[in-house]
Amino acid sequence: MDRRQRIEKHDWLLSKTQSILKHYICPESCNASCCKHHIIDFHRKEYEKILKNADRESANILKSNAVKSELEGCYKAINAVEQCPLLINSKCRIYDNRSEACRTFPFVIFQDEEAGFGLTLLLCPMSVNIIYDYAQWYKSVNSTMYNQLTSMYEQYKNIDKNNDFCIQMKEQNLDSFIEFLERT
Repeated sequence: MDRRQRIEKHDWLLSKTQSILKHYICPESCNASCCKHHIIDFHRKEYEKILKNADRESANILKSNAVKSELEGCYKAINAVEQCPLLINSKCRIYDNRSEACRTFPFVIFQDEEAGFGLTLLLCPMSVNIIYDYAQWYKSVNSTMYNQLTSMYEQYKNIDKNNDFCIQMKEQNLDSFIEFLERT
């Protein structure tokens, strides 16, 4: 897969995550756990854009807490050991300009040698609702997957913080799943 194809695939997955996420909101009980105990990576252009668009205080907070990332293609990162320093009372100071990693959470777009990119869904209070709907979509497609996802939903439906467990979202299912969400 060449660079242009990789960019197109990444952008396509980003678009699909946004199409899914517009059907969900973080529950009040979540307490912004995605902004805690995670490394938030920024690509160089994204980091510079956030600095340019953020208020002075937020830009200074970001500059003083970001470090060079060890991940390929990532320029800066915030290690949110306690919580992201841009989080105040469980609300993001730069919400409208937040990083791609924050905009797509609980989805993670990861690099894959063969496919270019893949998509996983991390478990959190919002994603269990996505899992429930994904199970409902699978009900008419694959009873085994429906049963597995329903069991996972039952196990995690009362989750109150992030869990490192994740499920892979198959890209060939994304368009049909989005259509299902739009009909319900």
